[in-house]
Amino acid sequence: MNERKNILAKAYLVAAFFVLFAVSVFVRLIYIQTHDTEKYRNLTQTTNFRNEEIQAARGNLYASDGVLLATTITKYDIYLDMKTIHKDLYQKNISALCDSLQRMFGKPAFHFYDILSGGRKNQNQYLLLVKGLDYDQFAQIKNFPIFNKGKNRGGFIFERNTERIKTITGFGSRTLGFDSPNGKAGLEGAFSAYLKGKNGREIQQRINLNQWKPIKIESEPENGDDVYTTIDMRIQDIAYSALQNQLEKSEADHGCAVVMEVKTGKIVAMTNLQRKKNGTYDDLRNFAVWEGSELGSTFKSVSMLALLDDGYVTPDTTVDIDEGVWEIYGQKIKDDHGHGTITLSQVLSQSSNVGISKTVYKFYHKNPQDFLKKINSWNLGEKTGIDIPGESVPYIPKYNKTWSPMHLLWMSFGYGVKLTPLQILTFYNGIANNGVMTKPQLLEKIEKKGQIIKSFSPIVLDNHMASQKAINDLKQMLAYAVEYGTSKSIYTPNLSMAGKTGTAQVEYWKGKGRFYQASFCGFFPADNPEYSCIIVINKPKNGIYGSQVAAPVFKEIAGRVYLKKPLNIPKTDVNTSLNIEKLITRTVKPNISQSAEFVPSVIGYEGRDAIPALENMGLKVVYSGEGKVVEQSIIGLPLKKGMTIYLKLSV
Repeated sequence: MNERKNILAKAYLVAAFFVLFAVSVFVRLIYIQTHDTEKYRNLTQTTNFRNEEIQAARGNLYASDGVLLATTITKYDIYLDMKTIHKDLYQKNISALCDSLQRMFGKPAFHFYDILSGGRKNQNQYLLLVKGLDYDQFAQIKNFPIFNKGKNRGGFIFERNTERIKTITGFGSRTLGFDSPNGKAGLEGAFSAYLKGKNGREIQQRINLNQWKPIKIESEPENGDDVYTTIDMRIQDIAYSALQNQLEKSEADHGCAVVMEVKTGKIVAMTNLQRKKNGTYDDLRNFAVWEGSELGSTFKSVSMLALLDDGYVTPDTTVDIDEGVWEIYGQKIKDDHGHGTITLSQVLSQSSNVGISKTVYKFYHKNPQDFLKKINSWNLGEKTGIDIPGESVPYIPKYNKTWSPMHLLWMSFGYGVKLTPLQILTFYNGIANNGVMTKPQLLEKIEKKGQIIKSFSPIVLDNHMASQKAINDLKQMLAYAVEYGTSKSIYTPNLSMAGKTGTAQVEYWKGKGRFYQASFCGFFPADNPEYSCIIVINKPKNGIYGSQVAAPVFKEIAGRVYLKKPLNIPKTDVNTSLNIEKLITRTVKPNISQSAEFVPSVIGYEGRDAIPALENMGLKVVYSGEGKVVEQSIIGLPLKKGMTIYLKLSV
C-alpha cells in the first residue's frame, strides 16, 4: 500500500510539472503577442527576407568623335519557382514550353522536360534554367508558355547581371582603366562619378541556406551618364601604331606617346605599351601619367626659357664649349659632339650639356633660388591635376641645407629632376600656345539620354608664362633644332615641326649596365602650332638616342595627323555601304574570300544580315535589342580579326 502511494505521489508531481510548464509557455505566448510583436516580426523578416542592391548599368564611354570605347551589357539568368505554378497551367502547357525552349537553345525537348519535372517533383522554388541571356533572348523567353504568366503564376524569376566590355582595339586596357573595389585606374576610374549611376533595391526571400530569390523591386536602378572624352580615335590609332612599331623595332622595354591640342590642352591621344615575356606589347601601366624620370635634354628648353625671360641672353648669345668637356667642382660635364664657340640656338639644336650648364651657371650660380623660382612659377614642381588617378609628384630640388652647386649644373640639362612625360609636355604645350599653359584635359562632355548635361572648358594654369619675345625666341630655337640640330633626320619641308630630343641614362645607380631613355617633345606645325606631342621610349636595345628612337615616332604622328594622310576613315560612306552589301552576299556564299580593309558601316541594315556579315569578317559582335542597326561602335577603323564591335538594334 505504501509503495502504491509513493508511485501515485511521484506521478502527481510529474503531472504538476508538465501543467506548470504548459501554463508558462501559454503565458509567454500571450506576452509575446501583446508586448514583443514588432520585435519578433522584425526578427522573422530579417531571417527570411533581405533588402539587396540592384546594380545600375554604367554609362557608355566615348571618344570625342563618337567612337564607343566601353559599354555595359546586361545578361539575364532565369530561375523558376516550380511550387508557384498551378497544376492545370503546368499540365496544359509543359509540352509547348519544352518545344519553345528546344527551338531557342537547340537541345531536345525531353532535356528540358526532365529538368522541369524534377524541379516540380522536389517543389524547387529557385530552379536554375539558363544563365547569361542577352536582352533579345530574355525578351523572347519571358513570353514562352507558362513563363508569360509572370512570377506569381508562372514562377518566372530573372536576375540581371551587368558586364563591362571594351569595344575597340588601339586603346589600351590600362589607359581605358577600371573601377573596382580594389581601386580605380584610367578613364573608367577618373570619370566613375558620372558613369556609375545609382543602384536600385529589391526584396529577396530565403529559399534555403544559401539561396535567395527576388520577390519585389523597391526601386529601379538609374543607369549612369554617358561620358565623352577628348580622345580623337583617328589620332589615337595613329599614335598607337606608330609607338608599337618603334617599340618592336628597337626592342624597348616600354614607351608612351601623348598628343595634346595646343589651344585647349585636350589630350587627343594617349597610349602606353610595355613589353611582355613573350615579346609582344600591351597596355599594362600608364607611364605617361605615372612614370617620373630624369628626361634629360628635353629639360634644356626649360632652362633656356628662364635665361631668355630674365633677359640674360638672346638666341645669338655665344658660349665657348671648348672641346665639349667642362671640369668643375671635381666633376666633368661632357658633350657627345660639338666644340668651340657656338650660339645658344646651336646649344639647343646640338643639345650641348656644356653650353647650357655654363650659361645657367654664369647667370644663376650666385642666386640659384632665382632659377628655382622661375621653374616653379611654371608649375613644374606640382602635379598637372589630370583626371586620371595615379599621377606622380614631380621632383624639383629645393634650395636648402642639402643644396650643392652641382645641383644647378645637373638640373640645367635634365638630371636631378623628375617629371612625368605629361608634365613636361604641359610645359611645351604652353610654349606652343604663346605662353598660355593649360591643364591637360580628358573630359569633353556628359550626356544623359542623349542630352548634354555638362560640358567642359579649358582650364588655364598660367596665362603668361614669360614675355612674348622670350616665347617667340624659344619657339624659333626649337624649330631650328629640328631643321639643323640633333633631330634634323626628321625634318621635312612639307611640315614644319619644332621640338627637342632627349637621351638620359636610367637606373645608373643600380650598376647593372647602361640603360637609356630616349624622348622627343615638341609641337607642329611650328609656325602656327595645333598639336603638341611627347614620345618616351625606355631601354631601347637598337639605338639609344632620342633622335634615333623617339623623334621618328613624332614625325610619323605629325605627318599622318596634320597632312591628313589616309589612315582608317574611308573618304565616303559609299565605300562602306558597298563593302557591307558584298559581305551580306558572302554570308550566303561563305567560300568567297573576304578582303575588307576597314570595318564597314552596318547602320540601317537588319541585324539578321549585319551580324553574320561582321562575324564572317572575324569580328566579335555584341548587340542589344532587335530589328535594324541604329548604333555601331566602330566604323572605318582598320579591320583586325578578334576585335569586338557593339551594335544597338531597334525596330
